[in-house]
Amino acid sequence: MKSLRFYHLLLGAGCLLAWFTAEELGLVHAWTGYVVALLTVLRLVLGLIGKSGFQFRRLIPRAGGHGAQKPAISAALSLALLLAVSGTATTGILMDKGGTLTGNSIRAHDGERSEGDEGEEEAAEPATLLGLAPSVRAEDGDRGEREEGLLGEVHETLGNLILLLAILHALYLLIFRFQTARFMLFVPRKPA
Repeated sequence: MKSLRFYHLLLGAGCLLAWFTAEELGLVHAWTGYVVALLTVLRLVLGLIGKSGFQFRRLIPRAGGHGAQKPAISAALSLALLLAVSGTATTGILMDKGGTLTGNSIRAHDGERSEGDEGEEEAAEPATLLGLAPSVRAEDGDRGEREEGLLGEVHETLGNLILLLAILHALYLLIFRFQTARFMLFVPRKPA
């Protein structure tokens, strides 16, 4: 269970860092997104091999318990979080097209913009800002910009959904499963 707690801590920290760096620290955001994607794939692999604490059965809502302590609520929140994190990471990677891994991130100059650069940014071609070659610009045209915009909207919406789901997840555990919350946060359990 120690590996589950450590994984949980890394994934939570990664999601928080990605959320807080989304607007200003583009490369930090992009690299954090790849780390979160890697952690998500690791979670899926550990679930497939049946590692203790990572089994997929823990994500399937099931009946039982009393009132708000039903395992179904916890499982549903965990599954929703996993799906939102997976979707956010996937849309981020689709927008980046692996550019961060090759040094050509679409977010490379996000933190370097100053207030005086805003006019220049508007005048530049959107494809140039994305780092696309002239031949790709000519072929994709407006279609590429619309796809990038749609992916960006889905990415941002899912990213904000992660924050909401994480807050609900934490509140649920703190209110209804306090000892589990303490355990996951590396706080020693109180003796019975």
